[in-house]
Amino acid sequence: MSGCSTITTLFPRCLTSFLFAYTGIVTILSVDVVPSELIALVVLGLIVLCLYTYAKVIYSGAGSPLDFPELRINDIQAAEDGIELPPRFLSQRSFTLKHNGRFRFCRTCRVWKPDRCHHCSACNKCFLKMDHHCPWFPVCIGFNNQKYFMQFLIYTTFYAIMIFYLSGSQILNWIKEKQYERETINLPLLVVWLLSVVISISLIAFTSYTGYMLTRNQTTIEMYEHTYKRDQLEVYNDSRRIENESSENIFDLGSRIANWECVMGRSWLELLLPMPRKAQVQSRHTLEEKGLFFKVNNDVYQAINTSRDLQEQLMRRLTPRSSSEANRF
Repeated sequence: MSGCSTITTLFPRCLTSFLFAYTGIVTILSVDVVPSELIALVVLGLIVLCLYTYAKVIYSGAGSPLDFPELRINDIQAAEDGIELPPRFLSQRSFTLKHNGRFRFCRTCRVWKPDRCHHCSACNKCFLKMDHHCPWFPVCIGFNNQKYFMQFLIYTTFYAIMIFYLSGSQILNWIKEKQYERETINLPLLVVWLLSVVISISLIAFTSYTGYMLTRNQTTIEMYEHTYKRDQLEVYNDSRRIENESSENIFDLGSRIANWECVMGRSWLELLLPMPRKAQVQSRHTLEEKGLFFKVNNDVYQAINTSRDLQEQLMRRLTPRSSSEANRF
C-alpha cells in the first residue's frame, strides 16, 4: 500500500466499521417487531461475515509480480531492446504482448508483467489480474482477493437488505399503531433506515455488475480496454475494408459457470464461506493458480492467430517490393 497516505487508508476502514457497528446496534436495540434474540443472531452473524471478508480483502491483497523473484528485471534497457527475456514459464503461456510484439514489463516496479497484470498509480505497484483500486478498503482488487471481494459484496448486500426490512418494519408499525400520537419517531432508527435504502440500492447495482463481470471472466480494466480496442478496430476495418484481429475476450472460457468457478470455486462451501479455493490449495506447491497465467478460450485463440496470419499475408502483398525482387519475375 505504499503511495497511500495514512488518512486515505484509515478513514474508509474506520468509516466502514462504524457503519456496520452503528446500524447493527441501533437495529438490535430499537426493533421489537421481531424477537430480539433472532435479530441479534442474524444481524451479528452477518456483521461478523462482512467484517471478516473485509479484512480478508485487505490482508490477502491482490497479489503482485514482485512476490516472485524470478520475474524481476536486471536491466530495463535490455528488456526494452529484447535482449533480456522473461522466464520461460511465463513467456510460453503469455497471450497479451506489447504493440511491438515484445513481452510486457513495468519500468517502475522493474518486473515482467504476466497477462492481466497492471500497475496501480494509487498504490504505485503492479498487481496480478488487477480489477480496480477500491477506495473503500483501500486496496487493489485482483487475483488473490477477488473472491473475498465478491463475497463481501454479497454479504453486505444481504445485510443492508436485512437492516432495511427490520428498520422499515419497525417504522411502519409505529405508523400503523399511531404511536406518533404519543411519542416521536426514533430518530436513530430513521437514520439507519435511510442509510439502508441508499446503500441497498447502490450495493444491489454494484454487486450485480461485479457478478456479471465474473461470469464473463473479465476485469474492469479489461472491459475498458476491450471497448477501446473494439472502437479502434472498427475504425481500422472501415478504413482498410478488411477483417482485423478479433476483439473477443480470450479469457472467456465460453461458459458463465466455468468463468464463475474460476474465481469463486466449484462447491457451495467455497462459494458461501471466505476460504481459499480448493484449486489454489491443491496447487500451492506449483506455479499454477498463482495469477501468473490463465486458461484461455481455444476458439478465440485460434481465431486471433488466424486473423494475425491473414493480416501478415495482406501486409506483405501491399508492401512494395525492391527492384531486385521485382526483376526476378
